Amino acid sequence: MRKIFLALTVILVAFTSAFAQVKEGKLIFERKVNMHKMITDPEMRARIPEFRTDKFELLFNEQASMFKTIVEEEAPDPFANSGGGGRGGMRFNFRMPETATYTDIANQMQYESRSLFEKEFLIIDSLKPNKWKLSDETKTIAKFVCKKATTMVTPQQMNMRIGGGRNRINADTTAPVKPKEIELVVWYTESIPVSVGPDAYAGLPGAILEVDSDNGGNVITATEFTAKYAAKELKQPTKGDKMNRAQFAESMKKIMEDMQRGGGMGGMRIRINQ
Repeated sequence: MRKIFLALTVILVAFTSAFAQVKEGKLIFERKVNMHKMITDPEMRARIPEFRTDKFELLFNEQASMFKTIVEEEAPDPFANSGGGGRGGMRFNFRMPETATYTDIANQMQYESRSLFEKEFLIIDSLKPNKWKLSDETKTIAKFVCKKATTMVTPQQMNMRIGGGRNRINADTTAPVKPKEIELVVWYTESIPVSVGPDAYAGLPGAILEVDSDNGGNVITATEFTAKYAAKELKQPTKGDKMNRAQFAESMKKIMEDMQRGGGMGGMRIRINQ
């Protein structure tokens, strides 16, 4: 009996150690955004699909991480099966701007490359820690047991990240309606004991595998993990106009104003086929 107990103990220790060694690899993320939750204009909502899905990948080790868009040639037409190729004789093809966020974990610095409206930006800034509230609540994501954590962020912080915040377009004024603060809900796993996550989200005792920035309206979730990744892709970006986040916020404000006047949508490239 004692031998059986010792054997089981050895197996359990070996199993636990194996999980503790997950300190590098690649995570695939899928983001689902409720477009109708962002737009109040009924006519505009009728022409746009309710949900948009994008994919990202996170390459990481103990020294650095790289979070970037998985580029697709063209997002599928959400109305392709409706028989009309779109509502009102129009077809929408959505294409997200390319982004790549490199995090120097050791030095707590971040280098974010963004392509917006044929302009290249390189945002360089130090990581700003969040005040996380940890919970014992758990759930499983991509086969990893995760714990819940929450924090409060400002709309400005959200607008400079992948989630894009909770700005809603008012049908009468086209002015964004912004809440004072937003509760950010994340799920992290201690089975990957590296402080990484989608975009700039980190600072927890494990990799963040899910971020909910809009009460289910904007969720990015890890769907798969592999220990293999292209190490050569985990390198610091260098191209683009260099600026810090405050300067980028000003540039983004001008772009958003131009976009609203031109009928654009949240940094997406939209092509309309009549």
